[in-house]
Amino acid sequence: KRQKIREEIMKKLDMLENDFLPQVMVDTTEIIFGTFKFLESCSRTLAIANTGQVPVQFEFIHKPGEEAYCKPWLQAEPSSGFIMPGEKCEVCLRAMVDKLTAHQLNAGKDKLYDILVLHLLGGKDLFITVSGNYEKSSFGCSINSLVRLKVPISELTPGEVLSLENGELNKIPENYLVDGSPSYNIPKEVWFLCDMMQSLDLGQENLFLQPGDRQEILLIRDWLDTGLPKQRPEVSIHSVAEALLTFLESLREPVIPYSMLSRCLECSGNYLQCKQIVSQLPQNHKHLFDYLIAFLREVFSRSYSNGIDPKILATLFCSLFLRDSPGSTDRKSTRLNSSHARYL
Repeated sequence: KRQKIREEIMKKLDMLENDFLPQVMVDTTEIIFGTFKFLESCSRTLAIANTGQVPVQFEFIHKPGEEAYCKPWLQAEPSSGFIMPGEKCEVCLRAMVDKLTAHQLNAGKDKLYDILVLHLLGGKDLFITVSGNYEKSSFGCSINSLVRLKVPISELTPGEVLSLENGELNKIPENYLVDGSPSYNIPKEVWFLCDMMQSLDLGQENLFLQPGDRQEILLIRDWLDTGLPKQRPEVSIHSVAEALLTFLESLREPVIPYSMLSRCLECSGNYLQCKQIVSQLPQNHKHLFDYLIAFLREVFSRSYSNGIDPKILATLFCSLFLRDSPGSTDRKSTRLNSSHARYL
């Protein structure tokens, strides 16, 4: 009889313990963003309801071997919180492909798919899958790919964009590629942006320093990606300037390749050695470097009206010409500002 009573008491204690474990319900375990473009933000809401009898503390936690709870193109707000019994919390999941993540998607090194681990303190974990489709853009492509392509990137399938980025030109229709050898001297997108700026007057004040309008920048993106129609978008020169900066910063590999970064740092104090490094740049990278330097000299020639300080602009473009390789923790590129100022 004593054993039976003991078993009944243990059952009641187990039931009480289970009742006081954190318990939640989510309205969905699958978030689908649909299709979106470069620099477009897309958001969905995840509702977390506390269905238990005790307060719940939740947090999105890292998966094994990963440094963050989600991929760089995804963000959860809030990523942690506290929910009282009977209440709920709405988490906004926002996806956006920007200059730091576009090249990974264009090159097929990443895809719009992730699994979020929703951890309950003292309770179990829930798994939320997130997916979407990215409409690939010329923003985030490599220089070598862009100089070979004569049609807008929107005419290529995702698989063809991947082949282009991987240098598998035999998988691209011949009429999509530039005839002859080697290719365009520079990406046509850069030429069109610089040409548009010249037509809008390089003498305007605060050029490259005043931010552009976001909607106008998206119009420029579509103009570059969908065929460069004769009818240019009606935008300000500041929006075009910001689009040019974003385009250069989003390149899969910067104007000066990652492999030459350490050598540039070593030679940054010697003008002749810097000139020698420039002469040894890969052909397509050197063409783009020379073109941009010539364009910036033209911008400086209008300094009497635009008021541009060469040192400020050299510092700005230095971070575009030279970037630390992805995942690097060494942030010494700014030491090259003075050497770039000499070129400009």
